[in-house]
Amino acid sequence: MGRNATKLAALGAKRLEAAGLAGVKAPRLREAMCKTCACQPGSVPNGCLQTQMDFLKSAVEGLPFLCHSPHDGRMCTGWVQARAELVARPLPPEATALIAKWKFSPPDEA
Repeated sequence: MGRNATKLAALGAKRLEAAGLAGVKAPRLREAMCKTCACQPGSVPNGCLQTQMDFLKSAVEGLPFLCHSPHDGRMCTGWVQARAELVARPLPPEATALIAKWKFSPPDEA
């Protein structure tokens, strides 16, 4: 699943660049993908099934996936990129229906 997240983010990054939106800045958006991003190959979140399912569900359903490094309320850059690809090329309805059944993981305790 981590490889798929990486691929979705890469495709979305190219799509955003082609649309002239690659360098867009916003207060709640990270400027770059962090080293521990769920879309970063070899990172712990990239290899964690639970995180990958939460990431995919949020990207498919358009629910913001917040960056965890630092945990400051900004949206994950990888999520924005993956979301761009999924909006342009949605998953088949059968896949979306399966993903909809996934319940998000409980939040981390303070």
